[in-house]
Amino acid sequence: MNVLPYQDLVGRLRSVGLTKGQVSALMPEWWDNTSANSTAGAWEFVLMISRRLGLDAVALAGGDVRRLGEVSEPRFKHTVRVSSNDLGPASLIAGALAKAIVAATLPRPAAGRRTAVQVRDAALASGAARVDFDALLDFAWQQGIPVIPLPHLPNGVKKMDAAALRVGERPAIVIARRNESKAWLSFILAHELGHILLGHVPENGSIVEGSITDTAAFEAESQLDAQEREANNYAHAVLGGDAADAEVSQWNARASEMQLVDAALKAAPGLRTAPGQLILRYAFLTRRWAQAQMALRFMADDVDAQGALVKRLSHEIDTAQIGDDLQDFVEKVTGIAARAA
Repeated sequence: MNVLPYQDLVGRLRSVGLTKGQVSALMPEWWDNTSANSTAGAWEFVLMISRRLGLDAVALAGGDVRRLGEVSEPRFKHTVRVSSNDLGPASLIAGALAKAIVAATLPRPAAGRRTAVQVRDAALASGAARVDFDALLDFAWQQGIPVIPLPHLPNGVKKMDAAALRVGERPAIVIARRNESKAWLSFILAHELGHILLGHVPENGSIVEGSITDTAAFEAESQLDAQEREANNYAHAVLGGDAADAEVSQWNARASEMQLVDAALKAAPGLRTAPGQLILRYAFLTRRWAQAQMALRFMADDVDAQGALVKRLSHEIDTAQIGDDLQDFVEKVTGIAARAA
């Protein structure tokens, strides 16, 4: 079968929003674009880039950019910061990454539908002192839902905050938002768990969140989408719900940053949630985002969320199940350590 010349292939990839430089950034470090000048080299390029983007290699060789069936065309949510078209490249990479990670993890019984109360109870029953980022991360992996960091995309590729996917029947969550605050990522993780455990994500489907942390814009747009309202309410219930609201509603509406820290530290143990999560809920209710963000900086346990994601992923996956042609891709975009020789 014939294959288009390299320059034509790269030109076709522009149709999904990828520049030549971004395509090159996804290829292995040893790859030299001049290698694709031959027919054999062009085929090698097609096979490698298709695996990194979840595309049909045979179709791409002929100039047709077509997703594979494992993760079909996504549904985009909360695209306040960027358009759905802007998120196309990131969604392709997220889908291909999820496929590679799912293949490298042991299959577990499919996570059935769970209410927010059931998730919260299960997290606490496992021995966690509170429902926080680490407890939710444990819960997700125990339910067979890989939580995959995607902090490193090629320069210029617009990021989503997160995505909930099913590769075939197997669920996965991708978190692309680079934020070291565990409180912020707790909300994102609980929101994506909501999409999966409420049955919003069909087989071979995905939901891509453009700007879940754009606060007021996020809340306003959420009210226009029933599934987003459900996932938003689900996350809130998992992380404290009405009890958290009742607590923070008593706080001084003009509290200083240190007063917020003090109030959160005192209330969190009784509510079995993280102090940072109470501060974020306070911000949602009062719109005092600047004060809340500053208060979070004084929370000693609200740090290194990215490190926790990468460490857990490294522990859970069997890198031997990731093909040699994808190993560097997975390492590059997730930040996990290279496999030992």
